Amino acid sequence: MTKATILCVDDEDIPRTLRKLVLQKQGYEVVAVGSGKEALAILATRHFDLVLTDQMMPGMMGTDLTRQVKLTSPSMPVVIISGVNELPADASYADRFISKIEGPEALFSGIAEVLSNHRHPERTANNGSAGPAEHYRECS
Repeated sequence: MTKATILCVDDEDIPRTLRKLVLQKQGYEVVAVGSGKEALAILATRHFDLVLTDQMMPGMMGTDLTRQVKLTSPSMPVVIISGVNELPADASYADRFISKIEGPEALFSGIAEVLSNHRHPERTANNGSAGPAEHYRECS
């Protein structure tokens, strides 16, 4: 099976570039954009297997982008990553919320699990659908 194509959204150049590089090293094809508006524009013209978005962005927060993505493509997996170590109130639209504090291994495993569940929904059908709160680990 080929690796997934990920749309990576972050308003900051360095984190966006680093995240793109580390995900490419994991074998993913990654397209990186700097805003929610850019993300919505490219999603209208190209298929992605997953959207990975930063939460804290000017103009459109990650949760706002997630809500917009789910309105047009309800089955599109979306993962929110944030340096803020608490689950946003409206994160329920996302398939997963990952704190940046958890590090790259949490990012890799979270993306892999969301993609696996999306490609093989029967794995989660018997266990119920777990939202981001069930997948968020408190970091203390």
